[in-house]
Amino acid sequence: MICKECQENVDEFDGRSVIVGKREDGFDWIFLCIQCVRDWRQRGLEREGNSPEDIKLKLDKEYPFLNTRM
Repeated sequence: MICKECQENVDEFDGRSVIVGKREDGFDWIFLCIQCVRDWRQRGLEREGNSPEDIKLKLDKEYPFLNTRM
């Protein structure tokens, strides 16, 4: 799949589908690679005033760099 943010072609298991809005017939979805998801989350955590150490721990817990396909 192609990441909407960075345009990289990545395996579906190495990213997330994200709701970005709502339409009359459902939701607007985009696909983001795990790095772009982590970047997005990091910016949010920084705005909340988290320390760099706390941010790294949260990112590694919430969005690890693992290919989950067996």
